[in-house]
Amino acid sequence: MSREDPIKAEKDLSSIVDAEFPQIEKLPYKEAVDRYLNLEKQTRQSSDLVSSKKVLSKITDVLVKNDWEYLNELIPILSKKHGQMKSSIQYFIQGIIEHLDELNDDNKTQLDLKIKIIETIRTVGDKKIFVEVERAIVSKKLSEIYLNKLNDLDKAVEILCDLQVETYSMMEFPTKIEYILKQIELTLRKHDFSQAKILSRKILLKSLKNFEKADEYKITYLKFLIKINEFDNDYISIVSNYLKLIEIDLIKESSDLNDYLVSIIYYIILSKFDNLQHDLIMKIKTNPVFIKNVDSKIFTLLEIFTTNELIHWTNIENSYSQEFKSSEIFNNSENFKNLQKRIIEHNLRIINKYYTFIELSRLSYLLQLNNDETEKYISELVNSGMISAKINRPQGIVKFEKAGAKNDFNSLLNDWCYDVDKLLEEVDQIGHLINKEEMMYGIKQKS
Repeated sequence: MSREDPIKAEKDLSSIVDAEFPQIEKLPYKEAVDRYLNLEKQTRQSSDLVSSKKVLSKITDVLVKNDWEYLNELIPILSKKHGQMKSSIQYFIQGIIEHLDELNDDNKTQLDLKIKIIETIRTVGDKKIFVEVERAIVSKKLSEIYLNKLNDLDKAVEILCDLQVETYSMMEFPTKIEYILKQIELTLRKHDFSQAKILSRKILLKSLKNFEKADEYKITYLKFLIKINEFDNDYISIVSNYLKLIEIDLIKESSDLNDYLVSIIYYIILSKFDNLQHDLIMKIKTNPVFIKNVDSKIFTLLEIFTTNELIHWTNIENSYSQEFKSSEIFNNSENFKNLQKRIIEHNLRIINKYYTFIELSRLSYLLQLNNDETEKYISELVNSGMISAKINRPQGIVKFEKAGAKNDFNSLLNDWCYDVDKLLEEVDQIGHLINKEEMMYGIKQKS
């Protein structure tokens, strides 16, 4: 069983160890390993940590050159020796990991051996905090082997995502971020967006600063978030993450900046109208980066969607057909349908603003829809609270309530209720005062 490192060695065997090494190095490797194992036992029993590490390093060096299979057998044996010191186990495993890349991944025999040794290290390091980082390192190597050499994405994801690196106290913060980003990348390649979303919550964007690769990791992380948002059709989150992305210096200097700016414009007009969407679209309209870098024709879309005028779908489709065809965003049929939907919603909001009553057939004509589709969209916008309207089907009329009218009616009713309660309270208080005066008058008469 492993134990904590001693503060001081019970016996210093460094001189004995240094004297033995030159003689052992001349022996055949099997005899040399036996002699080293005897020295290892002595150093372990004497709690001589420094000498123990030297001996374990010699064992590793000899077997890496001559017999990987025997080294694989010794890993669990030496790690579980009674009284073995934790630092010695850690040092021993670190030494083996340093030599792992000497095994050729293109040679099937050596690749199988490499996998076997990694699995042994993973087993030895399981649930041992002092070698959790080393276990994570070999797990990542094993995941890469399954991904790149064995073409087994599911197994690669399983191995890497089994690591809860965010809880590793001995792992440096940037390394944790690197592992989590790799986990997200593999789950996205597997199209497991639910798992990717869970993993993405392990990283706080504001924490990605003050270390060497902070901006690189921030860019990678935001791109992963955008992929997740795209799967969910969460357009407003896509816009928010793109806006954060273009603020990073590396992106400002990259050739992809213009593409990101255009994507932001497309996604903001695809977003459902609400206070946040309106606020973002107004900020984008006044942002000099967009004004300077985005083609004026595409930038005009922001103006079209913020003016109090009806948008004709056929005009948009004809005017921007080339831009839409060249965009991956609108090559997605669902995004293209949602663009039509946003235009209809915009038109309904404008009509709601200027009309009190309108014939259903006339409204359908303005929206370029049939009556059933018009009723459907009116219902959706009423349910979402975007407009307030009622449909009189027998008469074929749609009645719009002006923004705030319903609230004014409720306020009037609330004020009336408050005034009535106040009046009743005053009447009740006056009644108490009259009763009090009558009682006082009665007392005076009796006296």
